[in-house]
Amino acid sequence: MSHRPRRSNLVLLLLAWLTLLAVAGGLLITAELRRLEQAFSQATDALAAGVRQKLHANEAVLSGLSAFLLAVEHDDRSATERYAAAVIAAHPHIHQIEIACRVPAAEAEQLAETLRRSGLGDFTLKDFSALTGRPTGALPAQDNTWPIVFIYPDLPETRAIHGLRLETVDHLATTLARARGNPDAVASRVFPLYQGETGYLLLRVVEHPASLDTGRAPGLFGNTISSMLLIKSAALMPAEMVAGGSMPLGIEATLVGSDGAQGLLLQRDRDPGSWLDRLLLPTFERNETVRSAAQQVRIRFSQQQRLQDVLSAATMALFGLLVAAAVLAPCLLLRHYHALTRASVEHEHSAYLATHDVLTGLPNRYLLADRFSHAVHSWQRNGTRFAVILIDLDHFKAVNDQHGHEAGDQVLRAAAERMSDQLRSCDTVARYGGDEFIVLLTNVLDGDDARQVGEKLLAAVSRPVTTLAGELPLSCSVGIALCPDHGTDLDTLRRRADLAMYSAKQAGRRAVVLSPVTHG
Repeated sequence: MSHRPRRSNLVLLLLAWLTLLAVAGGLLITAELRRLEQAFSQATDALAAGVRQKLHANEAVLSGLSAFLLAVEHDDRSATERYAAAVIAAHPHIHQIEIACRVPAAEAEQLAETLRRSGLGDFTLKDFSALTGRPTGALPAQDNTWPIVFIYPDLPETRAIHGLRLETVDHLATTLARARGNPDAVASRVFPLYQGETGYLLLRVVEHPASLDTGRAPGLFGNTISSMLLIKSAALMPAEMVAGGSMPLGIEATLVGSDGAQGLLLQRDRDPGSWLDRLLLPTFERNETVRSAAQQVRIRFSQQQRLQDVLSAATMALFGLLVAAAVLAPCLLLRHYHALTRASVEHEHSAYLATHDVLTGLPNRYLLADRFSHAVHSWQRNGTRFAVILIDLDHFKAVNDQHGHEAGDQVLRAAAERMSDQLRSCDTVARYGGDEFIVLLTNVLDGDDARQVGEKLLAAVSRPVTTLAGELPLSCSVGIALCPDHGTDLDTLRRRADLAMYSAKQAGRRAVVLSPVTHG
């Protein structure tokens, strides 16, 4: 029986190994994506927290400014500027502090003259349409107007909005209307700034206690004041996010105004990555809503994962180890497989040499003894008779002496092949030594049955053989012994067959003799 390793087992083992490596590579990529997803979550948490902090700071600053305006003398512009400077320095995301006052329409020009005399020499009341050149619809007649009377810092690009009447600005008029009578701050919708970019106003209307005293004339800022913070859209996000740079994070931030209207604060497309990134790797997305009492910002974060981020130096090192294992392990396995194959072949060859004749390839006496044992067991169990046939080549010694051993070997091989061709697969022909062959004939009915096989063997062998020395005549003498008629062990049966074979030789050779049955 062959013990040679099966090729299919090797293929299955290699497939299992490659599958294991593929799973390990997948787990490595999955772990790296989880790390990147955690980093994405931490980054967006920090950004959302920063926005939340600024929204709360806006309302705290506006509340403090409103309290300050109630406490300060109405005409103390310098104190107001110092306060505003301190606020802007502490909260750089606030672009400007503005103050508008309510004044009766009939007294508006008187207020403008007062402000010009107080140091604002170019102060005039302005409508939004006149300032921007954009026509607006006809404004309804109003008893009061709301001009902007204070701006800090007083930048050249925003100086033109001094005196702008808030009620003439369509996107601020409704916000101002909601703020009146509302104790809390109110956020406008997002609008384009006069100096460019976009932003929104957070405003609060406060009544000075002095307004209850009808005997007191309104001060510089009036008795009813709208304190306002101008917030640039981009200022709500960290500067490095606005600039973009190499950060692949996409951001879309929307402000929900107090009237429920939504306006885009900031939009920056994510780094799309390469087509291979989009094909192989996921896009992380997250929606976050940041709220304060008066402000609500909805932020959508997104990030396309990139191979250059996933395949970090550490990951590539591990992948290198996996690739090395994927190459080296099959090589070692194949080497081991070939070594096992060679060892198996050598084992089979050694086993063959131990049980077969080297010259003829027939079973030798050791293998014959093993098969004889099986035949005996079959006879003992089932009563199946068998025969031992001994065949000896006639005048073989003369062939060796006259024509040499090479011609003799050719004769032996030809005789072995001819005998093998006449037997069934269940029978055995063995070279027992020299020019002597033994046939183990199984399933024999009687002596006549065995004699017929002997005659066939004799006819097959007794034909000329072509050798290097030319065509040589060949014949044999055959002796037969039966089990259990002539014995039940190999030595006894062989000895009886040998005696019968010698009887054939004495009778002139080229004959088949069945050993007689002796009684007694």
